[in-house]
Amino acid sequence: MDRMSSLFMFSIVLLIYWKNPVTHAAHQPIVEIITGSSKVFTGEAVTLKCVPPATPYKSIWTFTWYKGPDQLPHFGEKLVLRNIKTKDNGKYYCQGYRDTAVIDIPTFRSLPVEINADGGWAILDVPSQAIVGHPLNITCRVRNNYPIHEVILYRNDVEVIEREDTTFILNNLTLEDQGQYTCRASWNKYGRTYSVISAQVSVKVVEPLTQPTLFIVDDKEMRSLSKLKLICMLSYNIPDPAPPVIYYFYINNNRHGTPTSDNYAVIERIRGTFKCQAKVSQLGLSRWSEPKTF
Repeated sequence: MDRMSSLFMFSIVLLIYWKNPVTHAAHQPIVEIITGSSKVFTGEAVTLKCVPPATPYKSIWTFTWYKGPDQLPHFGEKLVLRNIKTKDNGKYYCQGYRDTAVIDIPTFRSLPVEINADGGWAILDVPSQAIVGHPLNITCRVRNNYPIHEVILYRNDVEVIEREDTTFILNNLTLEDQGQYTCRASWNKYGRTYSVISAQVSVKVVEPLTQPTLFIVDDKEMRSLSKLKLICMLSYNIPDPAPPVIYYFYINNNRHGTPTSDNYAVIERIRGTFKCQAKVSQLGLSRWSEPKTF
């Protein structure tokens, strides 16, 4: 390719990029924790890695890192937080730049990874959200890994379980298991017993499939078409990979159309009583909305 052709191609690519830069951005990278944990004791270390999105060809990447809105003075694939302090707490993001012959093409920013450094002696590792009927895995960690001989788990300041191990599993959760959790750990050293307690962690327990709410859309567009739009809104809290939710719509207790994976249906504009049903047959889940009259 001669010099004039090269300049022409460069101008075309540059013009497209500046007029619509995000169309050239790849998908989001992912921030992984490769050493340490999202909850660590002060003085420990955490290593984060920016994993760029896959491309159909070999690419050379550079990276920028952010803590909240602020860019950090680091451009490598890995970000090491050594001797971590509470001031290092926050949400960390990365962004990739793919090298091309013309221009570096940026990705979108990653989703955040939140790091929390605890200055105390015990950390309770527990998810902030759990699901009814599912187990809840809990770990009570102690600074310097002292040989624990007793751990007590509390919910809302009431003892739940006592054991010698630092890990707990609460099986078959109910909504009553929601609350503020903390742990107390004890160990012996030099003939003395030491006991420490973690900070409280709030755990929300949710239904795997919440009761749907039916919305009837009767706006200007629907009226011009002599239609109604039924929308079945709910929360589906099963982690991926999860089987799909199938929706059923009923008019005057008669099923309308065929079941669908879409949570809406457009119907003829009529008067009556409407409701919807959401089912996940593989999990034995089924919930009905309250009937709504139009």
